[in-house]
Amino acid sequence: MEIFSGLSIGGSLLYFIPPMLLLPVVMVVCAAIYKVLLGNILPTKIYNFLLVPIALLGFFIWAIPMNMGFYEFFSAMFNRSILEKNL
Repeated sequence: MEIFSGLSIGGSLLYFIPPMLLLPVVMVVCAAIYKVLLGNILPTKIYNFLLVPIALLGFFIWAIPMNMGFYEFFSAMFNRSILEKNL
């Protein structure tokens, strides 16, 4: 089973890069919201223990829309711009 069958080494990876850049941004934003809301309320050990599940929640917040078609959106957006340059 080829996981990255749509990606080619010589081809353009522009449709793959924006979602990958968006992943750490979403995870950091989730962690920042968690810090603002619960950083001063929770004890340090509990806060640190729950920080990883909050970051994983950020991953799932990113992954669900990617499964719903944002990956295809980025792919179509950059493939269209590449096709327009060739015309």
